[in-house]
Amino acid sequence: MIIINGEGWRVRLVPPSHPLLLTPRNSLALGCCDNLTKTICVSNALSMEMIKKVLCHEIVHAAMYSYDVDLSYREEELVADLIAIYGDEILHLTNLTYDNFKFI
Repeated sequence: MIIINGEGWRVRLVPPSHPLLLTPRNSLALGCCDNLTKTICVSNALSMEMIKKVLCHEIVHAAMYSYDVDLSYREEELVADLIAIYGDEILHLTNLTYDNFKFI
């Protein structure tokens, strides 16, 4: 379980055909974030690198739900993808820059 803004979220690795991964359009997703049950699911058929990216994407959705960030579906997907794909680099550059600041 992870805690985001005081809300507990269950995180599960599930088989790729798990019913929770079924989208409203009857296709299978790589991951899902259910705000009603506070559950994040990620397919266990992915590479470790891909599991990390999908998990990050779904945690971003959970954070947006937990902090009442109200975006359109398209905007929410763009933010989640941005952080999942480039988040490590952004944090690395932030930490590198911060560590080089000279504080008086």
